[in-house]
Amino acid sequence: MMSVPQNRISLIAPAGLVLLVWLCAGCSRGPESPSEATASSTATTSADGAEQVSSSGGWLGSTACRECHSQIFERYTGHPMWHTLARTDKATAIENFSQTSFSGPAGLEYRVEVHEGFSAGSPSTSSMPADSGSRQPVQWHHELRRASDGSVLYDQRVPFEIAVGSGAHGRSWLRNVEGRLYQSPITWYAEDGHWGLSPGYAPEFHDRFERRVTHACLSCHAGRAIPLAGEPDRFQDPLFAEESIGCERCHGPGEQHVQWHRNIAAAGSAASVGSGNPAADPIVNPGHFQDARLDAVCNQCHLAGQRRVLKNGYSEFDFRPGMRVSDLWTVFVKTKGTTAGTEDPAGAVSHVEQMHASRCYQQTSGGLNCISCHDPHEVPAAGQESAFYRAKCLECHSAGRVECSELPERRANDGRGDSCIICHMPAYPAADVHSAQTDHRVLRRPLVSEAAAVMATNPEAGQPLQRDERSLVAWREPGVPEDAGELARASGIYLSELAYFGGSNEAAARAVVLLDESLAREAVDVEALLARGRALIQLGRLPEAVKSLEALLKLSPKHETALEVLASAQHESGRIRSARTTYEKLLEVNPHRSRYHGRYAHVLGQLQEYSRGVQAAEKALELDPSLVQAHQWLQMTWEHRGMADRADYHRRLAEQMLGGGTAGRKQR
Repeated sequence: MMSVPQNRISLIAPAGLVLLVWLCAGCSRGPESPSEATASSTATTSADGAEQVSSSGGWLGSTACRECHSQIFERYTGHPMWHTLARTDKATAIENFSQTSFSGPAGLEYRVEVHEGFSAGSPSTSSMPADSGSRQPVQWHHELRRASDGSVLYDQRVPFEIAVGSGAHGRSWLRNVEGRLYQSPITWYAEDGHWGLSPGYAPEFHDRFERRVTHACLSCHAGRAIPLAGEPDRFQDPLFAEESIGCERCHGPGEQHVQWHRNIAAAGSAASVGSGNPAADPIVNPGHFQDARLDAVCNQCHLAGQRRVLKNGYSEFDFRPGMRVSDLWTVFVKTKGTTAGTEDPAGAVSHVEQMHASRCYQQTSGGLNCISCHDPHEVPAAGQESAFYRAKCLECHSAGRVECSELPERRANDGRGDSCIICHMPAYPAADVHSAQTDHRVLRRPLVSEAAAVMATNPEAGQPLQRDERSLVAWREPGVPEDAGELARASGIYLSELAYFGGSNEAAARAVVLLDESLAREAVDVEALLARGRALIQLGRLPEAVKSLEALLKLSPKHETALEVLASAQHESGRIRSARTTYEKLLEVNPHRSRYHGRYAHVLGQLQEYSRGVQAAEKALELDPSLVQAHQWLQMTWEHRGMADRADYHRRLAEQMLGGGTAGRKQR
């Protein structure tokens, strides 16, 4: 932040490559998506095809389904997906607030306090805002740092008003700052009942209270977030039309379905509401699909992969039941298959990849799917899981068919209640929250030498992906032909990121070739232009990189990531006045990131605009008091201006953070 930028890894936070707690990392989109472009249309198609659009997008919300589907609705309200996100005053309490303190890395301390109060004037988080003047429970999350003598160097507290996570595994919190959401570094881990750092927060270095929550995150962890057009990863006020995942996520917008049934009733048909020709009903029933569209309803969120690249012109919110995953994304996965019988079945591999590597899936020619075993409207009651899933297994493995080879008396008396899943789908600690936590390979004998048998049926199983330029593995959706042009574009974007954050010239060179070809086919492509700019920066071709990023900003002037990358490139290439202008534009777009103010301070210092530089550095410390380099820059600046007392103040703070067992934080 405060030194001349030489290494972009210290300048640009690789947020898009770090998985959020209960959230998937994602990318931003172009200036307009097809769904925005057609929001005023009234197209109607059959249920098995099926994207419906009306003047309001056709969305009604789940409560509209309750009138006719009350029993299913009530069952679904017990499902974890119904509890994925809520305001803190509405979230079901699962935490232990009697003891919320814990020690973090490098002498840091964290704690949570809850009291009645306003959440710092943040816009409402629901389409049903709280009553005017009401006081809501607000969580204040603290990070405290001590000097070696035990004195407090800082105690920063930040309000959080949105709970995210069903509580099945844990819960974290989000704060809303002018439509931008940030995640807390503090998470409640429900399974063993403790507070700790959120997943993906490296003990030695993390984004503290500034980890950005993207459109990709909330496209899966909220029912229906409302993006702000023209600004990637920013949301409208209110943030959500529906907070938790509801009926329309799997069945599509319900407006035309409701109107269709009301028309039947209004026509005076002898048939009751809810009857009529089912094929004409404009609602999606995923169970009617016999191809990849069935599992795509689940895979839209449960196939996170290593990186999902959106097709040009689409947004993370454009998926509708009836589409395939490949209609919207190219998904890069960790392996070509999954190793059967290894000691580490998690390995950041999803349930989807594991299921596709299973014999059950392969020998049914894909007949096994998500809803073969999972009821999408409810989960088994506590204590009934083994019996529920055993019944599912026996639909194929019953008497006279392929039965369990273990002796019945041994299964009955081994203390596990004749459970199929305990033996064949054991649970294990996952590598992260986006990995499988139950082994969906359905191995005959887990953790023994069944690997060879499965490898014989799937020779590519277990081929590891080295997350670099030499081996990218794209998910192949069953029955969907490969789009070579789209795969090349997506590969170029992913290679660019691996090169930019990993320092690989080989990956950068390959990315530029692929992206040049893609941009020759379609020049209006925001994400391809961003990726090309990053790859060119890695190759040291800064004038070309700047040109690519400037072309992007003509298409999307408020693209925050592009502004940050451009400002850093200008700074690194010695175009200091241009860097100042770009940082000023960036701070107009988002004045709430400490690193933007810190880098701006350094640029102003190079231009000898010290008064403004001091203001920028102090703002950086107001947002993030852990920034050692900000204190060091202020020390040098005050020394240069002959202000010894002020210089000494910042020198002592920097030394106390760097010494005495409490390492300070340097700005990326």
